[in-house]
Amino acid sequence: MLKIQRRREGGEEYGVDFGDFDGNDLRCFVNGWLASNDEIPKRETNRKGAVDIKTLSTLNRDDLRKICGDNYPEWISFPVFEQAKWLNKQLSKLWPFVAEAASAVLKESVEPLLEDYRPTAVNSLKFAKLSLGTVAPKIEGIRVQSLKKGQVTMDIDLRWGGDPNIVLEVDTPVGNIPIQLKDLQVFTVVRVIFHLAEEMPCISALLVALLSEPKPRIDYTLKAVGGSLTGLPGISDMIDDTVESIVTDTLQWPHRIVVPMGGTAVDASEFELKPEGRLTVTVVRANDLKNLEMIGKSDPYVVVHIRPRFKVKTKTIDNNLNPVWNETFELIAEDRETQGLTVEVFDKDIGQDQRLGIAKVRLSELEPEKPKEVNLRLLASLDTLKVKDKKDRGTCTIKLLYHLFSKEEQLVALEEEKRILEARKEMKEAGVIESTTDAVDASASGSSTATGGSGIMGSVGRELSKAGKFMGRTITGHSKRIE
Repeated sequence: MLKIQRRREGGEEYGVDFGDFDGNDLRCFVNGWLASNDEIPKRETNRKGAVDIKTLSTLNRDDLRKICGDNYPEWISFPVFEQAKWLNKQLSKLWPFVAEAASAVLKESVEPLLEDYRPTAVNSLKFAKLSLGTVAPKIEGIRVQSLKKGQVTMDIDLRWGGDPNIVLEVDTPVGNIPIQLKDLQVFTVVRVIFHLAEEMPCISALLVALLSEPKPRIDYTLKAVGGSLTGLPGISDMIDDTVESIVTDTLQWPHRIVVPMGGTAVDASEFELKPEGRLTVTVVRANDLKNLEMIGKSDPYVVVHIRPRFKVKTKTIDNNLNPVWNETFELIAEDRETQGLTVEVFDKDIGQDQRLGIAKVRLSELEPEKPKEVNLRLLASLDTLKVKDKKDRGTCTIKLLYHLFSKEEQLVALEEEKRILEARKEMKEAGVIESTTDAVDASASGSSTATGGSGIMGSVGRELSKAGKFMGRTITGHSKRIE
């Protein structure tokens, strides 16, 4: 295997991978290229050995197309990630110790998230067993870049088809059932950012996250231990949504885990995620919604969110497949380039509400301070591979306006987010919502506009006031408008 690299500006490695290519073939290839390149003097074609190899390292895609035309060899590639076979060997040796320690850390850190993000139809969700098994993850490649002064960014292409023993204890209204996660496979790119320091150990903090592109993929099979999931319709989808929400809202970039390094004093808050802008969303109407009712028509409402922990919803319109809401919400975004707005339409029902359709808009498609109206085609799922029902589910029309924060607005928004999360915890304790990811009814006051004082915090305050009356005490919420 022959691979030749050269370093370009920015510190990233580029090169050509020539696969299984012996020396004679290589020399013929070099001579052919040299002869076809008018910018290189003919005397260069007579040089031997190292000079040929050095010249070969300047090849790019256009050079190869010039030589080969349409017969572009499949065994030639331009790898961005460098192989790390030596690292995989060491990881395999260390894995028994790493797995044991990581299992304990995961149980301690993930169980609170399972409780925060658990579906409303589940009373509790926790680990009955958690072991990462004996098969170590495989590092397919590593890319190191210097994207910002004082930082080194390492992207790790990770694959894991392990043999973990993971059993979830799911407490539902119909009973307590253990569910095992089998055939677990993980495909993701882990980004590790090293913040450099002048004092030993020369690293002040690590930032760890999963890149959003390519989207992290976690595949598994759910199996009820000693029973069948057919008696619990929808439980698989609920667990899938919970896993998706946790990954999206806590691990996927721009969200990150900050790990301060010992030996160097550092303010970790400097590296934490901060609000970037405000998205004003007006849910206008829906058309030709799918009817899930045996008698009458669906009773639709819309849930919108950028992060699962900050969901808001419209009022419910009864018996209507072409509803009009004209309700406006303000949502906070942390990274316009990687985040998106999720729009879900539900049918209000006795017991578990059913989703009529879902759609997503990338915030990168929006130009700041420029209003945009979007007509979204509703899908059964954002994961098109899981979509079995190809029937039309209608459309949802929304209006969007993105505003970039000033530094002063950013600080106000950061405090606003903290207050919202605290208010949601109080709502959960008061029994108003069953999960901190439940959508808050922003139309509780009867107003169709949920902005500023009647925005997310305003609606949270209204719901808390309801809970306070129910619990025999008064709970109030306050909001500050961001101009």
